[in-house]
Amino acid sequence: MTSEIPGSSTDYDEAYYQGNGQADDRPALRWYTRLVERYTAGGPYLDFGCGTGHLVRRLSALGPAAGFEISEYSARTARANAPGATITTDAAELGDGTFGALTAIHVLEHLNDPTADATLATWRRILRPGGHALVVMPDPAGRGRRLAGDAWMGFADPTHINLKPHAQWRSFLTERGFVVEREGTDGLWDVPYGRLPKLLDAGLHAVPALAQFLAGRLVLRSGTGESSVFLLRRP
Repeated sequence: MTSEIPGSSTDYDEAYYQGNGQADDRPALRWYTRLVERYTAGGPYLDFGCGTGHLVRRLSALGPAAGFEISEYSARTARANAPGATITTDAAELGDGTFGALTAIHVLEHLNDPTADATLATWRRILRPGGHALVVMPDPAGRGRRLAGDAWMGFADPTHINLKPHAQWRSFLTERGFVVEREGTDGLWDVPYGRLPKLLDAGLHAVPALAQFLAGRLVLRSGTGESSVFLLRRP
């Protein structure tokens, strides 16, 4: 069976995850899980581009959860980190109308527009009517980028080939049949942004992001942080 999502998995190996600090569990995954629990209508859940599987494991606490990855290394690692969850590398194996909600955390920036288009078509197929997608990608028009300049975290990964500003992603998503129910940002968390010590810089910039994280909500206005966050609904 041939996957519906074209792409190469060779970039996403053990060295890639160790290099970007995403091999292990991290606090942001707790926030994403709480957003799914608060704002979606229930599972089954799919983490699309599940990496090493820690978000799949967290989603499994809410209900049946699965993962999709193009990387064989990632899929193998995810199966170990989320035992009992189905992890596939072939999107064609994901059944029509199977899922109530999916997450795609820092996925679309790795895809060119034709591949992103095919990905969204797959989401429409596998989500049931009324199902939700929580989508996150770096925002090159956000305040984090302006504060960090050329050292911005979104530029650090050479596989980030599609860095659209928030407004452009919004148009891209809605033009392909999704309704934006909520939108915002993760806030400023990649401190320090200047020459202040990290703790002082966090006090200056990161308090709103921390408050949003602790509340488990999406309240910060788009453009004021590092990333774009969308809660989409399939009509």
